[in-house]
Amino acid sequence: MKQFNFSNVISSVILGIAIIIGCFIFKGDHEKAKANEIINSNKPLMTIQETADYLNLSEFQVKTIISSEESMLKASGSYSGMMFPIIKIGNDIYVSANGLNDWLKESTQQRKQY
Repeated sequence: MKQFNFSNVISSVILGIAIIIGCFIFKGDHEKAKANEIINSNKPLMTIQETADYLNLSEFQVKTIISSEESMLKASGSYSGMMFPIIKIGNDIYVSANGLNDWLKESTQQRKQY
């Protein structure tokens, strides 16, 4: 009767874990590259999803920022600082790529919270 070789089992488990971890690492790098492509594509306008990918946020979080700023504007009649750079076309919302970088810089300097 042939003996069971534990070293083969352990090697297989380690190889499997390495493959799984490698897939997660590659996925993270791919998402970062995708976000960089979006902003460097020379597209003047981005969709909410593209904006969320670039900012590493969810679509819900981007929409929360937009609605929060609009609520403050409606409540007080004015808004201090730069608002999130959106353009509404019909029911669609687009974000200015150049304006987004300016907004991001100002918002981080002012330490805005949403």
